[in-house]
Amino acid sequence: MHRTTKNDPFGNLMDWGPVLDILGELADDGKLTKYQPGLIRILRYKGNWQLREEALKRVGEVQEPSDELILQVIDILDDDNIYYDARILAGNALVQLLKNLPDNYNHEISTAVQKVIDKHRKIPQPRFFKNALEYFHSELRQTPLFMN
Repeated sequence: MHRTTKNDPFGNLMDWGPVLDILGELADDGKLTKYQPGLIRILRYKGNWQLREEALKRVGEVQEPSDELILQVIDILDDDNIYYDARILAGNALVQLLKNLPDNYNHEISTAVQKVIDKHRKIPQPRFFKNALEYFHSELRQTPLFMN
C-alpha cells in the first residue's frame, strides 16, 4: 500500500478511480508541477492503462519539468513493448514538456531525446507511428532545447 506524501498525493494506484479524480483536480487547478514524483510513479505503473494514458495527456502541463519526469516520458516513447497509442501520447507530452523547460535545463536531455527519435525514425514503423515520429521531430526542433 502506498501512502500519500507531500509530492505524491495519489495513494494506491490499484484503486485507480480516485487517482484519476485527483489527477484531474490537480491538472484543472494548475498544480501538477508540484507533484512530479507522483506523476512519475503513475507513468511507471503498468497495472492500469487508463492511469498511464490520463497521466500522459496531462503531464505536458507541467511547468519546469524535472529530468526524471522527462526521462520517464522518453522511456515510454522508446519502449517497443508498450502499445503505439501510449507511445504517441508520450511523444506529444514530450513536445509539451520540452517547451516548458527551465532556463537551467540539463543538456543531456536533448541527447537522450534525439537518440530515441532518431533510432525509431531509422527502423521500419507502421505508417501512423512513423508520421507521429516525424511530427515529434519537427516540433522538437522548435523547442528551446534544440534551438541552441
